[in-house]
Amino acid sequence: MNNYSSLVDILIKDEMDNRPQHERLLHICHTPEYLKIHAGFPDLPMAITGKVIGKAHFDHGIHKNLIKNLPDVLLDAKCIFKSANPHHTDSIVLLTLEMQRSYPVIIPIRRNHQVGRGQNYNLVTSIYGKEGPDPEAKWKSDGLLLWERSQ
Repeated sequence: MNNYSSLVDILIKDEMDNRPQHERLLHICHTPEYLKIHAGFPDLPMAITGKVIGKAHFDHGIHKNLIKNLPDVLLDAKCIFKSANPHHTDSIVLLTLEMQRSYPVIIPIRRNHQVGRGQNYNLVTSIYGKEGPDPEAKWKSDGLLLWERSQ
């Protein structure tokens, strides 16, 4: 088990024991090449906070194993979309190959975000199953597609 995976276990257990570590920052992996090439992401570490892990698991029902496998999930995405929110020009939405209760799992990511007074990261800001109609066709028709994996 790698360090990231072990820390996810600890964070989830601590939150279950009413000792959340919301400010904890976990390094996930280095930014995948496809995000640098197709979404203009800088060559920075990918990171996630304890708060996002807790919210994904406890509020959005994302299975702990999916969160623990986030380094692999990020390396093997299906599509990248621009954020539909015009105020989030520093963010993209990653459509993964994962499913949550038959809904596609999406991962919003902020580009080049400074955490505290520390260094900058490409920061995962959420993980959830996108309920309702499959968003892929709508987002494509809205012109938000930046990249799609070859079939």
